[in-house]
Amino acid sequence: MKLNRKRVLFSVLNWGLGHATRSIPLIKALKKKNELFIASTGRSLILLEQEFPEIKFFDLPDYKVRHTKNGFLLIPFLALQVPFILFRIIKEIIQTEKLVKKYNIDLIISDNRYGVFSRFIPSFFITHQLRFKLPKVLKKFEFLSEWYNRLFFKRYKRIFIIDSKENQSLSGELSNKGKITHHNKLVYLGILSSITRNNQSNPINAIDVLFSISGPEPQRTYFEKTILNQINKIDGRKVVVLGKPDDTSSYKRLNDLEIYSHVSREKMSELMNRAKLIVSRSGYSTVMEIVALGKKALLVPTPGQTEQEYLADYYQYKGLFHIASQKNLDLKKEIGIAQNFGVSNLSGIHINDTEKFLKFTGE
Repeated sequence: MKLNRKRVLFSVLNWGLGHATRSIPLIKALKKKNELFIASTGRSLILLEQEFPEIKFFDLPDYKVRHTKNGFLLIPFLALQVPFILFRIIKEIIQTEKLVKKYNIDLIISDNRYGVFSRFIPSFFITHQLRFKLPKVLKKFEFLSEWYNRLFFKRYKRIFIIDSKENQSLSGELSNKGKITHHNKLVYLGILSSITRNNQSNPINAIDVLFSISGPEPQRTYFEKTILNQINKIDGRKVVVLGKPDDTSSYKRLNDLEIYSHVSREKMSELMNRAKLIVSRSGYSTVMEIVALGKKALLVPTPGQTEQEYLADYYQYKGLFHIASQKNLDLKKEIGIAQNFGVSNLSGIHINDTEKFLKFTGE
């Protein structure tokens, strides 16, 4: 079946904004020759609606995972929600089949929405986690996450891994460890970034530090407060993007400080290109953008979010970025260290390999 003027349902998980932003290059590639429908929810839905106003959208609720302010309790807090999450996946499966039937969908692309597939049409899954990270005391049970993925992978024709293999891997053990890495449906696409390098950036307009705040609540707000409480101690020109596309207020400008509730991908690309250093979470999608630009960064993992904590340790070990803990964070001190850190260098890594993606979805 050739992917030519097909009706494609593209579904995105609402976990922070990373799944939405990394999907943008794929959505742009698909919509050139196909009719797209996008299903998401929350802030991810709002962001994508702003980026693609010409596309039809569905508010398809996902798992409504609740988080806790106490990072240490996050994993047991999430574990208590597993029955509800499984119920939501079942509901998601039913709702997806209704959309397929109503809109005559020909093909499905799901970015980490485990219940978005159809028994009747080709379905494809996007992830960077073949193996979920657990706290050290539960590490020996990580193999269960491979079993979980294998179970759901049966529903999909191909599994797209947003990473490269082995030495050029940006996600480390998340996508390059375990027997599941030999699964016959896997396709490694390299990294995806909706931010592209602009070598013509004017140094006169350079930003000394760009703060990119993102992630699920309530930790997103906590991170925002931590930064804004200390930002006056940071020298130079500073820009803060709060990652709240649902906030329609414009921005604040105070001397050498600009604060935006949200910016378009085009504006974010401009800001990141102008930035000498970026402060952000160690979320995988944000890191892909930083690597694509070859920028210096200070990464602050979300407390208790084991994936981000693992990635932070991995990047520190690889010598890619400076890492700091949110607890008792001293921004001025940590930024000073990050400024003297080496720029990330992953030569040969594939970025935005949309041709490969289109080739496999068009089989």
